[in-house]
Amino acid sequence: MAVSRGPRRSVSRSRARVRTRAKVRRAAPGRRRAKIRRATRVRGPAKTRHPVRTRRPAKARRPVRTRRPTGAKRASTRDLKGHVDLVGLGNLLQLLSMNKTEGVLRVTRAGEKQSVHLGPEGIRLLSSTVPRVRRLSKLATKLSGPTLITSERLKRLLGKEKLLGWTLGHVLFSNEGLSKERIQEALRLQVEEEILDLFVWDEALFSFEEGRPGSAALDNPLARLPIRADVTSLLLEAARRADELLQIRKTLPDDKTKVHKIECEIHADQLGEDVVRVDAILPLINGRRSLKSILQSSIYPKFATMRAIHKLLSLGYAKAHDAGGDTVLLKGDSSAPVVAIPSREDPF
Repeated sequence: MAVSRGPRRSVSRSRARVRTRAKVRRAAPGRRRAKIRRATRVRGPAKTRHPVRTRRPAKARRPVRTRRPTGAKRASTRDLKGHVDLVGLGNLLQLLSMNKTEGVLRVTRAGEKQSVHLGPEGIRLLSSTVPRVRRLSKLATKLSGPTLITSERLKRLLGKEKLLGWTLGHVLFSNEGLSKERIQEALRLQVEEEILDLFVWDEALFSFEEGRPGSAALDNPLARLPIRADVTSLLLEAARRADELLQIRKTLPDDKTKVHKIECEIHADQLGEDVVRVDAILPLINGRRSLKSILQSSIYPKFATMRAIHKLLSLGYAKAHDAGGDTVLLKGDSSAPVVAIPSREDPF
């Protein structure tokens, strides 16, 4: 009799299911215990939390100031540039004076350069590359010391430097007392001579920058000597000198003209205020130097040197010869005194 195998399969399947349930039942108590342990775990006292620190608002930092490079101009600075021959230095100063504009005027010619400050206190000479002005600056440093210079020391100083010979030399031999005010006035006159000399500069360039100069520029001893707050009087003096220089140039038109002195006694009373300038220029008038060479080697400005040479020519103490060797005759000088000249052969 055949036995059916269907039930066996169902029994095996049911047994497998029972085993699986048993495994689940055996695993269930452990999980429950773990949950109980976790639930019965005693927690310690809660940690005290520090109060949250509120951050203070950061201080507003100032913006970092970037330093301007040397020579950089402010956005509001106005300037003006051009050729002196085209505009005219007198016209430029008159225009700036009428508008009451304060600033620094720089005039350049070849390798020479001078800086002038125009302000309500007057006109100041800030700096210069001209050798005689630099010598004058050193001289001003010696004379502007904390103690007043003595007469003996001033005599020795004037013996080496003849720039202030006329303005200070006669004070030593007169009844006037030597004071700081007198010395300052003498230096101021020399500074004025240098500023007036700018009006006869030709082929020069100018630049004007509005604003007050820095403290370093005003430390120059010559910059502490303001002259002529009234620009009109300065322009009138400059115009007078331009007319006189024009008359002198009619006699000495060529810079190649050579001048030589004549061997005779020179009367100082005839030279007037030019006596010290003539004394300083005489060694240069040797017949070999041209007029251009004399002007370059002179310790005085162009106008003062030309005036001293013309004074010697008009008084008969010197003669001038052009490039061809001919004697230069004075024009319009019939009133000049005649000086006896010893007869000798003209070296030219």
